[in-house]
Amino acid sequence: MYTFNVVKEPNGWSIQMGGHMSAPFRSRDMAIREAKRLADAICCYGETTEVTVESNDPTEPVKRIKGMSRSLREGIFSGRWPGPH
Repeated sequence: MYTFNVVKEPNGWSIQMGGHMSAPFRSRDMAIREAKRLADAICCYGETTEVTVESNDPTEPVKRIKGMSRSLREGIFSGRWPGPH
């Protein structure tokens, strides 16, 4: 699974990916949007992804956003998914 961590940095918000870090974003929302875009791009190749978001409030827990793998997404949109339509 690929994990993208949106974290607060001294110069704004950034995305941590393994041992790597993106350039800072001015807002938390911009960093979350970019992390979701990166996760969606990787999901297109059949991988599972997750985006975690650090909060401004230290008492609030970390928010986790799970991504879909390509096979699950194709099943949902093709009508092969067994859930409600």
